[in-house]
Amino acid sequence: MLVGMPPPRNPPDRPLPPELGPASSHGYNCRCVARHFGLDPAPYGELPACSLSERQYRKLLLEAGEVQDEAKRLAVTRNVVDAQRKYARMREIAQRLDRTDLEVAAVSDLATLCYSAGDLRNARQCAEAVLDVFKVSAVAIVHFGQYAEARMIEGSREVAERVLISLATEEGDVAKARELIAGQRRRAAFRKEAGPEQYPPELLDVHGVDELELRIFDVRVQIAAGDFAGARTAIEEILAALDALAENDEVRERVVHQQAMVRAERARIHQAGGEDAEARADLLRLTARHPGSPVAAKVGIGLAEARALAGDFPGAVAAIVTARDELAAAGLTGDVAEASHALGSLLLHAGDVAQARAQFEHARTIRTANGDGPGLRLVDTALARCAAAEGDWATAEHHATRARESARSSGDWADLLHTDFVAASIGFARGEDLPAVLDLLLPLTLAAAEYRFEFAAPQARTAWARDVAGPAMELLMALLAKLGEQRLSAELIERTCAVGAYTGVEERSLDLTGTLPTLEVGPAAEGLPLAALGSVTSSLPLRLAPPPALRWSPSSPMELEPWLRLAAERYRLPRPAADTVETWPAAKPGRETFLLRFADAGHTFLTWRTTEDLDTVHTHPIDFALVATARQCLDAASPTPHEGESVADAVRRSLGEDAFGSFAGEQRLARVLALNLLPADLVARLRRAAAGGNRPFLRIQPSPSLAGVPWGLLALPDRRADRVLEIDEIGFCFDGDERVLDVADVSLLAPVAIPRRPSSADGPPVYLLDPRIPGQSAFGELGSVLGKQDATSPLIRYLDQRLAGGPVLPTAERGLDLVRRTDTDRRLLAELLAGPCSRLVFVGHVSRVRDEYGAQTALHLSCSAELPGTAAPIGAHRPFTAADLALSEVDTMPARVALVGCASASDFGLAEPFGVLLAAVAAGAGLVAATVWALPTSAAVPGADPMSELVIAVDTALAGDDPVTELCAWQRSRLARWRETPGPATSPVFWAPLTCLDATDDGKTWVR
Repeated sequence: MLVGMPPPRNPPDRPLPPELGPASSHGYNCRCVARHFGLDPAPYGELPACSLSERQYRKLLLEAGEVQDEAKRLAVTRNVVDAQRKYARMREIAQRLDRTDLEVAAVSDLATLCYSAGDLRNARQCAEAVLDVFKVSAVAIVHFGQYAEARMIEGSREVAERVLISLATEEGDVAKARELIAGQRRRAAFRKEAGPEQYPPELLDVHGVDELELRIFDVRVQIAAGDFAGARTAIEEILAALDALAENDEVRERVVHQQAMVRAERARIHQAGGEDAEARADLLRLTARHPGSPVAAKVGIGLAEARALAGDFPGAVAAIVTARDELAAAGLTGDVAEASHALGSLLLHAGDVAQARAQFEHARTIRTANGDGPGLRLVDTALARCAAAEGDWATAEHHATRARESARSSGDWADLLHTDFVAASIGFARGEDLPAVLDLLLPLTLAAAEYRFEFAAPQARTAWARDVAGPAMELLMALLAKLGEQRLSAELIERTCAVGAYTGVEERSLDLTGTLPTLEVGPAAEGLPLAALGSVTSSLPLRLAPPPALRWSPSSPMELEPWLRLAAERYRLPRPAADTVETWPAAKPGRETFLLRFADAGHTFLTWRTTEDLDTVHTHPIDFALVATARQCLDAASPTPHEGESVADAVRRSLGEDAFGSFAGEQRLARVLALNLLPADLVARLRRAAAGGNRPFLRIQPSPSLAGVPWGLLALPDRRADRVLEIDEIGFCFDGDERVLDVADVSLLAPVAIPRRPSSADGPPVYLLDPRIPGQSAFGELGSVLGKQDATSPLIRYLDQRLAGGPVLPTAERGLDLVRRTDTDRRLLAELLAGPCSRLVFVGHVSRVRDEYGAQTALHLSCSAELPGTAAPIGAHRPFTAADLALSEVDTMPARVALVGCASASDFGLAEPFGVLLAAVAAGAGLVAATVWALPTSAAVPGADPMSELVIAVDTALAGDDPVTELCAWQRSRLARWRETPGPATSPVFWAPLTCLDATDDGKTWVR
């Protein structure tokens, strides 16, 4: 007898599909259907459902619905244990009935429950299980023609996929999130086309509320991809659409919830953009418009934390208490626990340990009742910190150990990293058995640093580095200093500096010829006009490559290597096989080469050694206060505009008496920088090396905090003070005015982990000089950098000489034809670099079109907005970014490149330093000349042309045998002129920022 839904009319007309044989469940009553059609049910297996009466069947089906309703109610309150019990019962009923639709409904709800409780591992497993079962069930549906069931399991697939969308977005896997959203839209369109005859109303999205929820997911993906402008626009459109639906009784509850979600996202955008006042206003409006709603209350907690950071501690505490009361009134016990935890964290930060512990214990009681495993681990780590703050080490270690055991048993390795870090922090603070702390802390720090590279989006990588890897590194460096482990400290610094290039670009996807590129994007983006491609390509997942295996010296491997193996084993760290890369360049014959690498980890750490003595380690911590002082002095003197400052005002400030406008002001800056950044042993060794008659090389890889330092300009101290000096006392440490440039040649050191392509074959030089930018006036922000040139100008006469000596690219008859062209766009660049060329000289604007991430640093060529690229257009112009270069078909760069533009060497100042400077190196450039701050144009000094002098010096050096030596010699001549006749025209503001990134001797570095 068949019970339940009616069977299909026609028997299967094909053999049993192989997918159905091993499956434990095929769909509703598959075995009974087989018997109904006179088929052998043995291959399908018999289930109790086949012997149920109609009455028994209906009774169980009714119970399943009631159990699901109760489970959802428990899930809303975050009562995880009881909700899971209910879903387990629902699955038992589903198996008795052989109802896959009930099974996947339970498991998809579990995925949502686990995600909301922070159990991301089980959330993913449940969601992926739903999709796996869906595939098998779909085969059974087709085999038996049970198409009614397809309609019943469709909603569960959508729920499971939305969990995966949220997970992908959090992890920065923007491409995956977009793919899943596009799939949901395709299926929604199919269901609408099929109509109510095929699908129930709840799957047809009659009012468009489901689509609005997908658009909210789109906004989150845009935020993850860094497209804040697009997200802002979308949010306003979504809010307008929701306002139009607000009076519809059928969807009012969902609309109110979605309005709160969208307003919370807008607040996040404001916060990410540093618009704290706007973010706070959004949060206040949200709580005012949705009083008593769970979303508003939860946002109120975030608002309270922001108030605490702004100094209003009493107001923050009151806001959290109010929000907690609202959540308790709504029965949301899990969120009440989170509120208590947030309140405890504020109190602990304020030093009120007893009150903080009481709040954590309150959260613990709720989370224990709810079976919230991840939440209980957070409570244990918080209670461990409370005990450590009072010196109760036994209790602190008890809580930390319990949290670690829970994390290990859960299989959540991110949680294990966190709990191990808390245990290590307690061990460090206790100060006993520091080697045991090292055994715990060093592997977890290495693992935390490596896991960063698992994220697809730079925002996610940066957040992980800030919140997880960074604090671990800070603690580890302090521990190594206590233990006197200079070699391990130096290796950690070198590994931190070994930044890789962006990966995943082997398949070139951006055609610079102006034709529509083939992109890995979902169907929702198909058919976009060419001008709209900026928003698509900006979200392409350029993953940052982790450092490869490194070698310390010819006679010594890395001491970190066994620790890395331990980290991989303990934290399941992915370690793909890779060639070993040497961390030192080839030495110049007869000239000692100094290798300096800086890394920021709370304080800034320097490791230095020489190619003559690679195994002798010199490691120095530089107090963050000293670095902050150095940066403050440099920022005050640099012509790079401050926030809200015009370019003209920045140049005037930089050429003032206290900055680069007077010799006394500039010398004072050079001395402050040197005293704060150059250790005494390095200065002594430099002078000793220079005394031999062969000028040494100083090769530097700065940390982000020191990216703007003009290293050659720094003065060399003759002695150190035994106390803190006032600014007017620093002359005590100097007998004369000897600078780094006086004793050494200086260049930047490329990160060793950047893979290189071979450079292009030798040929004519390529000049891209002051390109005309579409839609920009010659006197505007993106106007001319060289100013008006004529046949008598020094630069034009120099270019005429170059033309007389042989061909140049692009083809020109006179020097004037190479300046201010309108065709120097990305298409011409690709065309010119496709053939042999000896060097590329770009002079123009360089900027960061989006903050923080190197891939969005850009050259401003003559590119119209219609050309494809990863940057949003600026009016009629689209900048050419480092991501464009990485994704384009520009396979090689010439061996020598000049990027003469504002802060074109600023890659090292970014959270991810793969900007135009290092992108050129990855494309084959062995040497790149660039500048560390914004270059004033010659208009700043009427009657002189320092910009042309700089361009001529750079091109002359790149055409010579040893560009680094020649450019440093030129800078020494400028320094001598500055000493003799200080004034605006001779100021270091024009020539000191010039530097070379020299990778020509890094021949052992890996090649793509």
